[in-house]
Amino acid sequence: MYELLVLSLLMKFPLHAYLISKIANDTLGPWEKISRGTLSTLLNKLYKDGLIQDAAAEAIPFPTERSSRTYEITERGKTRFFELMMDTEKNAGNYPKIFHIKAIYLDFLSFEDQLYLVSHYMKYCEKAIDHIRQQQSEFDENPDQIEPMQDTHFYRTIRELMDLQIDQLELERQWVFRLKEKISADFKSN
Repeated sequence: MYELLVLSLLMKFPLHAYLISKIANDTLGPWEKISRGTLSTLLNKLYKDGLIQDAAAEAIPFPTERSSRTYEITERGKTRFFELMMDTEKNAGNYPKIFHIKAIYLDFLSFEDQLYLVSHYMKYCEKAIDHIRQQQSEFDENPDQIEPMQDTHFYRTIRELMDLQIDQLELERQWVFRLKEKISADFKSN
């Protein structure tokens, strides 16, 4: 996920390492941060692999007083960015967070690839909803097994969490549906 995020940022413009850290951490939110050590290791790996290279400080659209190494993405890095964007198999458990990052940078993809990713995420949400509903059905279809714990905090909380997860996934699905409509409208207007 961090590799995708760094390469995505550099797809827009060259950046100082400090700004990569700041923007990445702002994107991830208040509870997850890329440590300086992790980012430094990642940047060194991307540099060594030829995915990023040094850039002229004057090429950066956001000047800073801080002295920091400046990076830009290479053609090889762009290829890797596209591979990561189109990957829908790895990190399935973390996919909502990864898709949120991808959604920001969909404009670098072709219309067809944008629709593919958005449709895939919609199916991901639907599959997760179906899975939870199936679990709820198993509870409902086996009342003899559930009855001893039905009036417990444990059981009620599990059911409430299942309902909460469905509500959250429904919101995701509605959002991605609107995103798909916007992508289609943008394509038709161009």
